[in-house]
Amino acid sequence: MADRGEPDDRAETADAPEVARLRRRLAALEADHQRAFDQAQREADALFAQYQLSQLIASGGSPSELAAAVLVELTRLSGAVGGAIWLGAGGDDHLTRVASSGDVPPGIPDGLDDIAAGRDLATTLRNVQVLVLGDEPPAAVVALVEPVGGGLDTDGLRVAQLARHELAVAFAGARLRETLERQRLELSAIVDGATDLILQVDTGLRVVRINRAGERMLGVEAAAAVGQTCEAILGCDVAGGHGRGACPLAEVMDGEAPIVDRQGVVRAAGGEPLAVAGSYSRSPSDLGGPIRATAMIRDVAASRALEQLRESFVATVSHELRTPLALVRGYAETVLHLELDQVQQREYVDRILQVTGRIASLVDQILDVTHLDADPLVLERRPVSIVDLVARLRGDLALTGQSDRLVVELDPDLPIVGVDAGRVGQVLENLVANALKYAPGGSPVVVGARVRGEWVEVTIDDDGVGIPEAERALVLEPFHRARNVRESRIPGTGLGLYICRRLVEAHGGRITLLGRPDGLPGTRASFTLPVVPVEAATRA
Repeated sequence: MADRGEPDDRAETADAPEVARLRRRLAALEADHQRAFDQAQREADALFAQYQLSQLIASGGSPSELAAAVLVELTRLSGAVGGAIWLGAGGDDHLTRVASSGDVPPGIPDGLDDIAAGRDLATTLRNVQVLVLGDEPPAAVVALVEPVGGGLDTDGLRVAQLARHELAVAFAGARLRETLERQRLELSAIVDGATDLILQVDTGLRVVRINRAGERMLGVEAAAAVGQTCEAILGCDVAGGHGRGACPLAEVMDGEAPIVDRQGVVRAAGGEPLAVAGSYSRSPSDLGGPIRATAMIRDVAASRALEQLRESFVATVSHELRTPLALVRGYAETVLHLELDQVQQREYVDRILQVTGRIASLVDQILDVTHLDADPLVLERRPVSIVDLVARLRGDLALTGQSDRLVVELDPDLPIVGVDAGRVGQVLENLVANALKYAPGGSPVVVGARVRGEWVEVTIDDDGVGIPEAERALVLEPFHRARNVRESRIPGTGLGLYICRRLVEAHGGRITLLGRPDGLPGTRASFTLPVVPVEAATRA
């Protein structure tokens, strides 16, 4: 009999199958537990991936920014080594590659003709999986590159497939946001770049927006204007445009019909009344959101001035042509129908010649103004002496017998100027002719000059009727003649000084009209011309 302290080999042998069975059972339980854990981990990863994608979708941003973020997440989910995303535009089948990451095969194109071309990438390129997000434009196509020697993670691809509809909606929304933002910026650029005042008010007639032209016209800042009433900003009642109960913005806010081109007056930046024409409309109430009324107001002072200028031009030209043409007709009929001796015939023909000269001068001035306003002025600059230009003018006056009235007070050592000799000669001729015409017969016209830094200032003094100080700037505009000159009935078109101003300004100089420096009646006309550097003048 075996000793009680020794192990029983037969008992262990009997228990061995039960132990093995228990071990197998434990191993199976552990395997099931690991499979459950792995499945739970995969589900958790899928949920986290869906959460990540939903966060990306909700984050907004531009289509390219969204595509780059989505591609990073899809490559991580699928275990891809690289990828690309193509996006389409609304109404167009073509897709453009907007994002790439990792290792991209050289055959990946920059654009796809349509969705079918995107699906064909999977067959034309090895180791590339293709996902199509959405079947209608604007669609998106995703290409994921498999790692060498292995495929993509099927669970990650399943998550991507589940989210494809949401991703397509997100890309479409990003496209729409991009389009709306572009249109908003374009509209803002149009509003801010408009030359007319654009003002928008709410139902309480308080300003919610004003453009830059409005800031300049009214002399206010947009930040200060917002929140104030249109009455305070436009000052229509103060300027005399309309009363409190006749506001066109209030009128369109209460009704549906827009107002087009209503004349009015607003308070300008300097506080003075400004004539305007405005169009007013209200935003449709069926669009939802707050109701706005918008005013587009145009300064009509310039157009009125242009109309007055046109009327003045017609009246001036008609007056200046009617009298000489009547004289020419009268002289011609006299020569034709009366028996005149040779001396009388010559006298009448001479008068016809003088009158036609006046008409030709008027036509030349009108043509000069037309060319100056329509075409860029081309100057043929060269070094010229002021002394020579005045000497040439004296020679021209000698032909009309008026050279003895021209008094020249020029320093022979005046510097050389760089000008177009013909154009500056025209300025001298116009200014001296004006002085001779408006000064008493026989009175002198003095031409002088002095150096002022890099300029030579030429002056013409006369003893004429003078120009009222308030009108000295106006007579440099076309067709404007001073009141005292119009009352004197001295003929003229009001074009000569304007032509002189344009020609002097084309040389970079400035023309001014002042009273006589000695205080006597008359006018001093002066203009500046640029001095030629000494070296250039020496070479010339």
